[in-house]
Amino acid sequence: MQKVFQVSKDKGNSVIMFNFPYFERGEDHSSGPKLKEELSTLKRMLRIAGASEFTRIRLIGKSLGGIVASFYLDSLDFEEKKRYEVIILGYVTGDVKLEGFGGKITIIQGEKDKFGDIDVVKKDLQDAVSRNIAYYQIQNADHSFRDSVTKEPIYEEEVIRILGMV
Repeated sequence: MQKVFQVSKDKGNSVIMFNFPYFERGEDHSSGPKLKEELSTLKRMLRIAGASEFTRIRLIGKSLGGIVASFYLDSLDFEEKKRYEVIILGYVTGDVKLEGFGGKITIIQGEKDKFGDIDVVKKDLQDAVSRNIAYYQIQNADHSFRDSVTKEPIYEEEVIRILGMV
């Protein structure tokens, strides 16, 4: 995520980056299926960043971060959602809530992701109201954009290249 932060900053965006509290505590699992602690943290970070002053906000999340971003967007009213776009790195099928989000959605998925390849993601989003969805698949990459056999993080640069284009 450090590289994601840097590429966003290099494009001239105002950027914040944070870890969820469970991760900082050294725990393996989130706060539970409703993600109350994670949602609270995202809202607090948006307040700290002065998000209410921005007309356009891009949420970028990896795996659980993408799920939390989708839950947050799902909680907003229609007008408020118009200010947002979302990028999910490693989409977790069945857990992301973007059906009612009409903004720009970008998905970057490993071909060998344990949650499914890009075709599985497309099926998961087939009922989404957004007509502005971009899908990118990284060949041979797993959920963390590593080589699916050696587990070396050799596909991270491809993710960064794509982020630099969107």
